[in-house]
Amino acid sequence: MRPRPTRTTLAAVLAAAALTVPLLPTATEATATPQATPAAEVDALGLVPQPASVEVADAEPWRLTPTTRIAAAGEARPVAQALAEELRTPTGFRLPVPARPRPGDLQIVVDEDAAYTVEGEAPTEESYVLDVTADGATITARTAHGAFNGVQTLRQLLPAWVGSDRPVATSWTVPAVHIEDAPRFAYRGVMLDVARSFQEVDTVKRYLDTLASFKASHLHLHLADDQGWRIEITNEGRVEGDTIDYTRLTEISGDTAMNERGYRSELGRSGYYTQEEYREIVEYARERHITVVPEVDVPGHTNAALHAIPQLNTERSLPARDPDTGVVDWNGTAAVGYSALDEQHEPTYHFVNHVFGQLADLTQGPLVHVGGDESHDMGHERYVDFVSRAVPEVRETTGVGVMGWTEFAEAGLTQGEGYWEGSVVHYWVGSGDWVRDFVSKGGKAVVSDAGRSYLDMKYDPSTPIGLSWACSGDCDYPRYYDWEPTTVVEGGLAEEDILGVEAPMWSETIRGEDQAMYMALPRAAAILETGWSQAEDKDVDSFSTRLGALGAHLTVAGTNYYESRRAPWQWTVAGLEATVRKGRPGTVDVGLVAAPGTKLSTDGTALVPDTVTTDGDPASQSLLTEPLTAVLRCGTDELPVTFRTEQPRGELHAAATYTASVSGTFDAATDCSLETSAGPTAPVTLSLGRPVVEPEPELGEPTLEIQDGVLASGQWFDLSVSGFAPEQHLDVLLDGTLVYRLHTDEQGRFDRTALVPRGTPAGEHELVVAQGERRVATAITVG
Repeated sequence: MRPRPTRTTLAAVLAAAALTVPLLPTATEATATPQATPAAEVDALGLVPQPASVEVADAEPWRLTPTTRIAAAGEARPVAQALAEELRTPTGFRLPVPARPRPGDLQIVVDEDAAYTVEGEAPTEESYVLDVTADGATITARTAHGAFNGVQTLRQLLPAWVGSDRPVATSWTVPAVHIEDAPRFAYRGVMLDVARSFQEVDTVKRYLDTLASFKASHLHLHLADDQGWRIEITNEGRVEGDTIDYTRLTEISGDTAMNERGYRSELGRSGYYTQEEYREIVEYARERHITVVPEVDVPGHTNAALHAIPQLNTERSLPARDPDTGVVDWNGTAAVGYSALDEQHEPTYHFVNHVFGQLADLTQGPLVHVGGDESHDMGHERYVDFVSRAVPEVRETTGVGVMGWTEFAEAGLTQGEGYWEGSVVHYWVGSGDWVRDFVSKGGKAVVSDAGRSYLDMKYDPSTPIGLSWACSGDCDYPRYYDWEPTTVVEGGLAEEDILGVEAPMWSETIRGEDQAMYMALPRAAAILETGWSQAEDKDVDSFSTRLGALGAHLTVAGTNYYESRRAPWQWTVAGLEATVRKGRPGTVDVGLVAAPGTKLSTDGTALVPDTVTTDGDPASQSLLTEPLTAVLRCGTDELPVTFRTEQPRGELHAAATYTASVSGTFDAATDCSLETSAGPTAPVTLSLGRPVVEPEPELGEPTLEIQDGVLASGQWFDLSVSGFAPEQHLDVLLDGTLVYRLHTDEQGRFDRTALVPRGTPAGEHELVVAQGERRVATAITVG
């Protein structure tokens, strides 16, 4: 890669580790006069984000074998253990983790005094060097975070099957390379809006796994908005005079969500994280060197809080409270700007300080995000008065930095030097003058230009979910890649004033994990590369090539994504070890194929490149130019292969991994070869024995339970159903009319809240939950 200016030094994130005396070549020994590697050869490695410097040697690769070990000590050991645990399943290898290496091993070294450079510059807290030769591989870093970054690069250099949840037969090799790498910015984030439509803990964990693979450093969780409240706040630690019952936040507004429909008219998903679950998310992120930034939006976007807490409702709070209940009604629409706290009301500040105090304690991170955007109906002077008091109090209460959207920078325009010390302005739209004033008074900026960063925008007008107010027309990943943080803010910002970049995703239309992943990827990867790689090293054509090489990794890992027609998607095949009954006919799985941008042929005998838009899903660009077929060759015998997949390519889903199977009679154990029509093959081992057949789960009779008592029009109520197909939509009918849809979990259940539609007349009504021919009904009474 080309030379560049000195990179920004990042703040320390972990203590340095004890030095392990290596037996393998160290980073400094391997850094002798590298030869320039052609860009095309570097791009073919499929590394995202692009490393600072990559040299590819004309030499034998390193091979991961049954005798390979991952050597590490001190701070490097947890990183090595996590990698070994991940690799054991797909490889079937033991991969022990000793303290000292031997030839052929992978060694991970964390040494605060490690004598390496990144393109001649001093190492940083996140930098690393990766050296790979036929004799072994070494990752050297100053911190565990740097070592973890090196592991992510190594994972991308391994075959895509590294993410498989079952053992596969493939060539576990890594090309001979020398890589020096460090990030441009310390903050490389993605935001997940769980307020409008909730995401389960396991979904957030899988989101973190995916973000970590692209070297993300921050996950911004939008925990509360007008539509719902998603984090448990207790009454512990209330100050004298604070009479608010904070448990009502989740008891009441944890049950509400978007009323406006998502894909196939699905209702927004309700729910919340207990404090224990939230700590679990924070710890899971920490293990992946990702910092959680919690956000509760104030003073606007607060309808859910006002709906739950009577003490926050006054003559000045917005909207007007219901005189019968003393609180505002819930609002599940996508409207913005109508809600606001009363900036002259003392309980407002009890609330703000108590909530952010608990969030800071739960998170143990450097920042809390106070939102501060779109308080339109509140008015300018009232808004500035609120921020001017709330932000200093939150800083004092929490002891951490305060982050807020562009608008909150306005409150500091009349303040003096150093007013924003330790704070962060989160630019999404608006005045560049405000942002420059903010950083001139000691703050930093995170840049999320809405038109090039918001992940909830439609890819194009045909995308069935998403919005188009910030980006319309072509909003594929090239637009999200091709921008520069220092110039996107009107008037520009100095590099040293920018903490980093973030890709926010709002959930007005997004429901569940698959839809979130689909809208995030590959655009989030484009933005994370903007945060990692130097501006002069960025190239959208290079990114497209590298993304195309990486797509199969996402497919094998079971991660959903948008198979853009702009990326040349590579494909790959792996073999399986199978057990057959001697002399008995049967069908056996013999291999797996990951082929982004393809569909099954009607008869299942071929994988067909999907290049059209008339079949109900977007066009793609597989590197397969013809339908792919395969045979299993065992000696002179040849059996035709058929393919199947649990998740076909569709309008909101990438093609899942295909399973290859054959039918036949086998008389002896044998080694075979899965041979594809495009050339690549994979080894297959057939053993004699009794195959283990997993029985198909029985759905049982569908059941339905609702909360007792008379319901009200517009009320959210507890609903539990079971006995339906997992991860599929449910039709909800009231008196025979479809009113909305829900979605089952992995067990075919739905167990959260549903909604009595507004305008439902008083009296008894029939409530039906149906999925095809399966249905269950009950009577509800609306008062």
